[in-house]
Amino acid sequence: MEPSSDPTSAWKSLVRHSIEAWKPLPLNALLKDILEKCNSLDEFLEGQTLGFAFWFFQKREAFLRQDAMTKWSRDRLDDYILLPAANGYVSRATCFFVSHFWHSKDDPDPEGKYLRLNQESLGPQSWDYIWVDWTCTPQFPRTPAEEIYFASTLQTMSAIIRNAGFAWFYPPFEPRLWILYEVAEYALTCDLGIDPFPDIKKYREHVEEMLKNGVRTTLEKHGYRSTYESDKEFLVSWLELLMLTKKLRLDTADIRQLFDNLTWHRLAGVVICNTTRGFCSCVGLRVSSS
Repeated sequence: MEPSSDPTSAWKSLVRHSIEAWKPLPLNALLKDILEKCNSLDEFLEGQTLGFAFWFFQKREAFLRQDAMTKWSRDRLDDYILLPAANGYVSRATCFFVSHFWHSKDDPDPEGKYLRLNQESLGPQSWDYIWVDWTCTPQFPRTPAEEIYFASTLQTMSAIIRNAGFAWFYPPFEPRLWILYEVAEYALTCDLGIDPFPDIKKYREHVEEMLKNGVRTTLEKHGYRSTYESDKEFLVSWLELLMLTKKLRLDTADIRQLFDNLTWHRLAGVVICNTTRGFCSCVGLRVSSS
């Protein structure tokens, strides 16, 4: 689709089409009012949404027609829909999360090989929206407003992994921490887990190893790495929390509810949720990318 020529019209069109596409859920009226009060994309990116977050998802038709992974752009708002980071808006019936290697800092898939594999796999399936980090979050170089939105997205993207379908095509194994985290997040928060295809088998084995021997021991043993130290600290902490919930033998439904509450209420000092085993209180937890 051609880049939008009028930023204001493009923004208002995105807001209108997004609201029209939302499922009928109790929060709709509040979220609609919040989104409509953002008069521009930059107001939205700066977080003027009363503590609520919204995700850019690429539309199915935009994903399937592209020849290369499209970098996020404020000039292509017609390719997107905004889904609230709130319970019920993202589901495996309508949305996919794409886990992928970054083959270079300037383009995660320069040859388009892994895009084509995902298109061939997902094309025949029924779904509406897809989330790819390169496409759905502002990339470097970012404006100050885009930096704010990028940080907010990092704080909430775990909920996309938990609630959307999980798509991947990996090259031969490399100890990449983001990939291990994404596999662990999905595998440990759904009842069916992930089929042990050859390209994901090592990561699944290392998830089981973390459950048995601990996160840091496993990461050090296999040499897992992350480009940025701040990412590493965030991911290690989140992995340790995931492993703790499994060691406590919480039901999968309880784990999902706990992590969803941490995500939706990510600034809260205390999160109390009713689980199948009673009330669970988590004190002082912060989800942060820094």
